[in-house]
Amino acid sequence: MQTRFIVFIITFAVTGAASATPPARPSQVFNQSNGDQVHLQRMKADGLQWFVTHRGDVVVFNKQSGNYEYARVMADGDQFKLLPSGIKVGEKNDSSEFSITTQRELLKLRNKKSR
Repeated sequence: MQTRFIVFIITFAVTGAASATPPARPSQVFNQSNGDQVHLQRMKADGLQWFVTHRGDVVVFNKQSGNYEYARVMADGDQFKLLPSGIKVGEKNDSSEFSITTQRELLKLRNKKSR
């Protein structure tokens, strides 16, 4: 009986460790120039820094306006630049020329460029 219990505990521990996922990065509160607050996760990879909203939208800080804005992805040779779009996080995007880039789309673009 005791052997079965030990085997059960070991099996439970091994399967629990195998299915463990790393914890998500916590979001932080950032202030817009008008005092509004936005909750964003800070991200960094391949020399780029950006933020992600809870919906997965890619965001950068615009030093000129003092706001966190949806990012515009620009190809620079075989590298990418993330530039502010002028559209603050949370604002409606009425422009047909700009679509908000998601984290998933950004990672797909990076993977295509690295091949």
